[in-house]
Amino acid sequence: MSDYQGFGSTNSEDQNSNGDEIRDIHALTPTYVLSPRTRHPFESSLSMATSDGTSRDDYSNMSVTNSTLVVAGSAIGSIGVEYQRAIGEDYDVDGILHPSLSPVRGRNGREVVVLTRNVKKEEVESKIIAWKNAKISEITHRFKCEDAIIKGWESEKVQKATLKMKQIERKLDEKKARAIEKMENEIAKAHQKAEERRASTESIRGTKMARVLEVANLMKAVGRSPVKNFF
Repeated sequence: MSDYQGFGSTNSEDQNSNGDEIRDIHALTPTYVLSPRTRHPFESSLSMATSDGTSRDDYSNMSVTNSTLVVAGSAIGSIGVEYQRAIGEDYDVDGILHPSLSPVRGRNGREVVVLTRNVKKEEVESKIIAWKNAKISEITHRFKCEDAIIKGWESEKVQKATLKMKQIERKLDEKKARAIEKMENEIAKAHQKAEERRASTESIRGTKMARVLEVANLMKAVGRSPVKNFF
């Protein structure tokens, strides 16, 4: 950087010696300053080569000088970035322009990564817990609904079976009543027929006894002995 600035001032002095007013020309390099430890050895050799080459040209053409400075500045900037990437250090122009937005490096960077991982882990765990609770609640609600349906079905079946049993019992009671009534009627008829037959038998017995008494009296009057097979 200083080599190119020195080159610009030398060129200015040579031009002033000729009597012309010429402004100082600086390289169009980035506004940031690279760390000394990230300076690549190729930079010094490139600067020396550029300085020697331009000194041999006797500063004859100012436009060529400007182009050379711009190209050299861009090359130095790209070399610095590549070197920083090669040694493991990120180069962030936005971080230099806006330090508040640049990420933390070194040990703090590791801590930030660990904290970020912990936050993500906690977020995942919270989502898992919420999902688990939601599924458990859903399963419990579904089980309660199914249990209510089963209880309703059970009550309906029990009520239907009880009603059917009551209907059967009522029918049995009616059938039993009819059977009892029929039995009583049959018993009454049997008693009536038995009385009728008993009366008829008693009448026949009375008639036969009266005939025997009559024949016995007749034989006593006549004085005859009874014949064996009289009747």
